[in-house]
Amino acid sequence: MKPLASVAIILALTGCMSFNHVDVSLRERFKEYEEKLVWNDLSTHEKIAIIDIDGIIDDDSEDSLFRSKESMIVSVVEKLKKAEADPVVKAVILRIDSPGGSVTASDVLYEEIRAFKARKAVPVVAAFMGVAASGGYYVSCACDRIVAHPTTITGSIGVIALHVSLAGLLEKAGIKVEALKSGAHKDTGSIFRDLAPDERKVLQALIDDMHGRFVSVVARGRQLVMTEAQAHGLADGRIYSADQALKVKLIDRIGYLKDAVEEAKILAGMKGAKVVLYTRRPESAENVYSPARASASADSAVLDLARRALTFQLCYLWEPGLLGK
Repeated sequence: MKPLASVAIILALTGCMSFNHVDVSLRERFKEYEEKLVWNDLSTHEKIAIIDIDGIIDDDSEDSLFRSKESMIVSVVEKLKKAEADPVVKAVILRIDSPGGSVTASDVLYEEIRAFKARKAVPVVAAFMGVAASGGYYVSCACDRIVAHPTTITGSIGVIALHVSLAGLLEKAGIKVEALKSGAHKDTGSIFRDLAPDERKVLQALIDDMHGRFVSVVARGRQLVMTEAQAHGLADGRIYSADQALKVKLIDRIGYLKDAVEEAKILAGMKGAKVVLYTRRPESAENVYSPARASASADSAVLDLARRALTFQLCYLWEPGLLGK
C-alpha cells in the first residue's frame, strides 16, 4: 500500500459517526435506475431483486468536475423504492460485502430495510460475500435469513473510535494550539492534544452506549435462535469465519449466491424467479455476480477516507477490513 494511502486510512479512522442530514431523494443530474435481468427463469414473471451494500457504509456523496459519488444510503433507499413499486418483486437479497462504517449510516440502512419489509411484506435475505463485519453485520440483522459464503469473514460486533494526537509532532515543530472554549469538555477528542483521564471516561461512555445498541439489534434480529445475553457474549469485537458464525448462530446457512436465491424463493413461496439488479450503468451488469454500481478507484477511496480525518467519530467498523476495500 502506498504511504499516502496508509496515512489517509489511519487519519480517516479517527472519524465515522457522522450526523449529516440524509437526503434520500435523487438529484436530477443522476440518471434513473434501470433494471438489469441477470437470472432469467422463463417459467415465471415473478422477480427477486438483488441490492448491493458494497464498501464502507456512509452517507458521503460528491459531485465534482472529476467524479460523482452517490451516497450509499441514497442508492440503497432508491433501489428499495424501485423494488417496492414493482408488484412482481416478491423478495429482495441484500448482497453485503462491507467491513462496516458509520454508526449512523449503518443504523439508517437497518431501519430503512425494516420499514421496507413492513410496507412491502416480502422476505429479505442477506447474502454475505467476502466481508460482512460490524456495520455490515448490523444491517443484516434487519433480514429474515442470512446466508454466508464459505469464505466470509463476519462478526466484529462492537464499536471503534481511534484518537490521533499530534501533540508530540506539534511540540517538535514549535507549534502550540490553544482552544478557547465554553466548557471543560468542549474540545474532547481534539487531535492537537492528548486525552485527559476524565475525557477518556466521557468517550468510553459513548462507545458503551453504541455497543449496547448494537447488541440489542443483534438480539432482535436473531431472537429466534439466541437470547440477548448470548448476543452480548458474542459481541467482544472478534471476527468469525462462516463455519464459526454458523456454530454460534450468527448466520443461518453457508452457501453461495444461488443458495441465497433459493432461500428467498422458499420464504416467498415461489417456485421460480427472475433475478434482477438495479443499476445506473446497465452495460456493466453482465451476470449475477456483476456489481450494480461502478466501484470507486483506490485513489478516490483514499480521498473519501482522508476527508474525515480531523474529527473524532464512532464506527461500527472492522478496521482491518478497510485494507481490502
